Amino acid sequence: MIRLFLICVGMAVTSANLMAQPALVEAASVSASTAETPAAETLARAERLNEIIRLSGLTGLSLQARHLAQRELNNQQAALGFQYQVAGRVAQLWSPQSLTARLKQPLESLTEQQLQQLFSTLNSKVMRQARTKENQAVDHQNSPEFLAYVEKLRAQPPSSGRLKTIVDLDRAMHFSDLILQTRASVYAQLQQVLKDWQPPQDWQQLLRAEVHEFLLFTYRRTPNDGIQTLTRAYQQPALQQWLQDSSGLLKEEG
Repeated sequence: MIRLFLICVGMAVTSANLMAQPALVEAASVSASTAETPAAETLARAERLNEIIRLSGLTGLSLQARHLAQRELNNQQAALGFQYQVAGRVAQLWSPQSLTARLKQPLESLTEQQLQQLFSTLNSKVMRQARTKENQAVDHQNSPEFLAYVEKLRAQPPSSGRLKTIVDLDRAMHFSDLILQTRASVYAQLQQVLKDWQPPQDWQQLLRAEVHEFLLFTYRRTPNDGIQTLTRAYQQPALQQWLQDSSGLLKEEG
């Protein structure tokens, strides 16, 4: 829900002045009310942008970046000084505040109508249900159930129709693209500090495969037509434009 913050202007006047100068008091009141409106609208718009970003879940990329950097540093048994250097670089690019600022940039140019469409899409029933399923899947990552599912999936791949449905969803969400940009940025920071370190071979292809496995697990009980409905929601023009622009910004600044 959007909260409107109004600027309260205090005026100390005596009752005599109020009686003697009603026109002046009325004019001052109108002036204060007029001044409040732009400020309230600005705050309301800022709230709307923050709510859109929150509903999108894209700020989770900040946590992804920090976890990835720490995992690679641990694997390399990097010296503490190197760990601080990498952590500082990653924090500068991927702190929640920095990421939110970048995600806001493409939204700033949208009209109020476009922002409302974007908010309505992200707050729709199909999107809320999808977020619930995705959060549950994240909680089950590395669980015996998840690992057994992935093992079975690799032994018995899904039908081509099912896989296409998942790939189409991934493209509409820009899921793989956004995580790929995040990982590429972290890898670049690691290479700047750890001169002999190299990213895993073919990591981009492996990443997309992992994303598809995650989505297959997430929607394992959802029929194809349900996934296609979600894909169409993500294909709403304003949402697609924002996701594309955000992915491009992450690539440029990463």
